[in-house]
This record gives sequence, C-alpha cells and structure tokens, in this order.
Amino acid sequence: MQALHPTVQTWREAHPQGLHRQLAVPIPGPSGRQRAKTFTGQGAKKKAEAFLDKIRDQVRTGSFVDLDRGQITINEWHPKWQASKRHGETTKEVAQSVWTNHVQPHFGDWRLAAIGHLDVEEWIVKLTSTVGPATIEKALKMLDGMLAVAVRDRRIAFNPCDGVKTPKAPAKHPDDLMPPSYEQLAQIRSHIPEHYHPFLIVAEETGLRWGEIVGLRRCFVDFDEGTIQVRETIIHVGGLPKRKAYPKSSAGSRTVPLSVRAANALQGHLEKHPASGARTAPASGMHREELVFRGLRGAVLGRSNFWRLWTSACQEAGVSRQVENPVTKRVEWWPHVHDVRHAFASRLHAAGIPEADAQKILGHERGGKVTWLYTHASSGSVDTVRSALDGVRLRAVS
Repeated sequence: MQALHPTVQTWREAHPQGLHRQLAVPIPGPSGRQRAKTFTGQGAKKKAEAFLDKIRDQVRTGSFVDLDRGQITINEWHPKWQASKRHGETTKEVAQSVWTNHVQPHFGDWRLAAIGHLDVEEWIVKLTSTVGPATIEKALKMLDGMLAVAVRDRRIAFNPCDGVKTPKAPAKHPDDLMPPSYEQLAQIRSHIPEHYHPFLIVAEETGLRWGEIVGLRRCFVDFDEGTIQVRETIIHVGGLPKRKAYPKSSAGSRTVPLSVRAANALQGHLEKHPASGARTAPASGMHREELVFRGLRGAVLGRSNFWRLWTSACQEAGVSRQVENPVTKRVEWWPHVHDVRHAFASRLHAAGIPEADAQKILGHERGGKVTWLYTHASSGSVDTVRSALDGVRLRAVS
C-alpha cells in the first residue's frame, strides 16, 4: 500500500476572497491505484487531515472499503458469487429459478453500493403480493448471501439485508395438519392400477421419500434381516432422472425396518417383476434393471405422471378436498403423495416410538413433522419400529 500524504495545490480564481487552497487526499484502490477526495474553503486542511486519519485507521484495521469496487451491478456480481457456491444439482436448479424469477428482475441492474435497507424492504413488500412466504424467504436468502459476500470482499460497507424480515406463513388449521388415515390410504389405493399397489404399501410401511422409494434397488433389500438400506435417491436435473448417493454421514443414509406387510408386498412384486441384484455406483448411470419399482413399461417412475393417477384416485375415493397452500398460495388437492410419509410418522408417534428413533427411521436431520428432542436414537431402533409396525393396526393421528 502506498504511503498516504495529502498534496496541496494553490490557485487563484475570480472570487471576492481571492486566494483559495485545495487539499487532495489520495485514497487507495485496487492494485495500488489511487483516487482523490478534495477539500476546499475554510477549514479545508483540518477536514482533509481528519479524513486522512480515518482512511489510515481503516487501512490499518482492514476495514477499508473501496467504493469503486461496489459499482459492479448485481447482474455482474451474481456469476462471481455463484461460482463460489457448492450447491448440489437440485439446489442449483432451485437457485437459478429464484434468481431468474425474483432477484434479477428487480435488482439486476442495480449497483451493489446503491442498494439500501429500505430498497430491500420495498422489494419484500412487492413480492408479498405475488408469491408465498416460502418463495420470499428463498429470494431474500439469495440476495442476503450475495451481499454478505460483497461485504466480506470489501465491495460494500454493510449488508442492506440485515434486519429484513419475511412474512410468516399463516398457521394451518388442525384438520389441514392431519395426514390421511390408513383407511383412507387403502381407499385411495383401490382406485390405482394394481401394478402400483406394492409401491404404495411399501411407502405406507417405511415412510420413504419419493426419490428414495422410486430409486430403491434390489441390492438394498434384505429379506433375511427384514431391512431396507437407504443409500441413494433419485433427483431430476433438467427434467431427467439422475441417481444421487447419500453421504454416509447424512441422516438420509439409514436402515429402515421391513414390516411383514411390506416384506410380503415386496416379495410378491419381485416375483412378477424381477430386478437385478447387482450393485452399481450412482455415477455409472441409472441401470433401471436394478430398480424394484418401475413404470408399466419399465421406465423410472415419473412424479408428474404418478401424481395424476394419485389425484384422480383421491377424488374417486371421495377422500380428496381442495386446500389453499399457505406457503405458495396455490389451491391444491389434499392429500399429496408425500402425505403418506406424514401418515407413517404419525403412526410411529401413536405407537409410542421414541422421537429420536422416529427421527432416525425417517431420515430427519432434525425432526420436521416429528418433534426434535436432544436425545440419541437407541441401538435397537430398527427392531423397535418393526415390532410396532407389526402390532395392532393404528389409525394415524396428527
């Protein structure tokens, strides 16, 4: 860093008081380049020296912010910021959607240094009239992340997103929180082609997520031990299915018990539709022949196609009702396929399964629908849950 010394220039101009002095204080910039801030008139020297002391202190403490570096626009800053993120492929797609639909249209042409706290507040109010709280939270999280990095990169002095609050989703009515009962699930299943019955029964008995059960491979089913090893899932990237391994440290990587009902459904299904027991790496491709559950033509089960079957079956069974999603504000049909998982979680709760054991079986990092307790899952959680599932059939409760 170059030494900081004010330079004094004297010039005469047509002014009633005659002689004037101007002091120019050099301000450090990138690669040693300097620009100047000038002070004129009465007390110029005192003001210049005070400003110079302030700059020296900021340089010495590492808090100096070069205002020129904050003149980059959000459009220009986004790719720089994005390149520093380590997102999974699914997260990248969601982030791109948030950027394209909500952040860029409003702030894309703004310069980093020009965004103020009230500007962000006004943007949040504008979003509130068009999208739900969950989307607003994602949009603010992205802008906040971009500007937080800009602060650390010494481009702006503060983050204008600090202290900005997003609207909370309205509380749901207790009836809307309640998942479908197992009697209702049986009614729905009776209106779905028989080919998919084992798929739904296993979902009801294990609580697996959509991607986990669609991606279930024969090599991970152990009938002797009565377990399913959940080691990977299927995600969609650019509309195409792709395998994704769960890290061993992830709560998603877990062992799930097979109830007698689930085991019988699986065995019967595999007798009609055998699957290869080979164990291939996710990076090697889909290997559909290893999948336990496939479509009628052998393809990977598609979420949208199956959900059409599901919604129609719910309506035919007289179970379905329209509800407004308080997060997205869209009118949707209840129940969702994902509510089968909620029904399973409620069943564990009704059976008296300890919260930590339920959390482990469901693959929760922290309890979502299951209340999180700061305890450890017991070593026999798989056997405990299996015993409960094979016991008296319980109606799901909220």
